[in-house]
Amino acid sequence: MKGILAQNTLIKQVETQIEQRLRAGVRESYMKIVVAGMKYALNGGDKSILAQLKDSENVIEDAVKGAIGLVGVLRRAAKGAMPVDALIPAAMTLMLEALDYAERIGIITVDEGVIDEATKLFVETILPHLGMTPEKLKGMTERVHGVMQDPDRMAKLHGVGQMQPGAQ
Repeated sequence: MKGILAQNTLIKQVETQIEQRLRAGVRESYMKIVVAGMKYALNGGDKSILAQLKDSENVIEDAVKGAIGLVGVLRRAAKGAMPVDALIPAAMTLMLEALDYAERIGIITVDEGVIDEATKLFVETILPHLGMTPEKLKGMTERVHGVMQDPDRMAKLHGVGQMQPGAQ
């Protein structure tokens, strides 16, 4: 899509970066989710989900939670057949499109600060939906840190094998 719907230059750049980072084979699923999400969000004209942003008290939060909720609805409709590696970037793109819409109707100015705030809230909101609680994240971080502090385990990860005593 390369940000063709978005008018804000910064949003176009972020969407382009998202799409450039898609792994091979994910792009088609990503595009299907974004297109279906935009159709769903625009359905109903001035009463659509997207149009409801004009009455929002917290545009960033509503854009984030709306995009994630919308992808959740689409995923349930797909009976779980939606790949997570396409779902997350598609939800992010839908969030960006909602922010772009909000800017076009004059209720927010999207700059780097807004993108940063929205991205942080996006991550905080979507991870629990994917079963990633703060406790699980902390445990994973501790395990990774433990591996990084162990030279033998790091050597194994790099395929070097264990270092021999006295070897340099």
